[in-house]
Amino acid sequence: MRAFNRAVDLLSAAVRIMILLQAAAIFAIVIVTVVTRYGFNYVLSWSEEVPRYLLIWVSFLGAAACVDLRDHIAFDYLFKRFPARVRRAVQFLINAAIFGFGWIMLVYGIRFVRDFGGDFMESIPFTNVWYYTALPVSGALMVLYSVRDQLNVWIGAERRLEHDPGHSAA
Repeated sequence: MRAFNRAVDLLSAAVRIMILLQAAAIFAIVIVTVVTRYGFNYVLSWSEEVPRYLLIWVSFLGAAACVDLRDHIAFDYLFKRFPARVRRAVQFLINAAIFGFGWIMLVYGIRFVRDFGGDFMESIPFTNVWYYTALPVSGALMVLYSVRDQLNVWIGAERRLEHDPGHSAA
């Protein structure tokens, strides 16, 4: 289980780095667009579309990253007040709900990409598959993170979470 947790942690770190890079790209493109629009009266044709697509990726990957960090709505205050046995049951229900939501995103996201991914973007010569893929990728990550969390509950393994002092190192 320790090796599985480490592998998923590496994937999570890569996802967070991707989010940071995409957010930085949005920032840079918007700054360049403002400078070129107001300084030189020139606007790149893709300067509004690309940040929008990057924001879609940031949003979906950010949602998955929050599942991994347990920053989803889980009624934490009440959850910690439950006895251990009730907490395990509630944790299972939370993980099952997240798994179900992620599974729907994965399955229907794949269908969505298959049906509409071949359409072209508005101003750049790429197909929509490049940003529609955010939906099934995020769903797959949510499924993975919920399965990992539930396996850790069942096996009794603890994994370290930087923001949660109630968890110890694995």
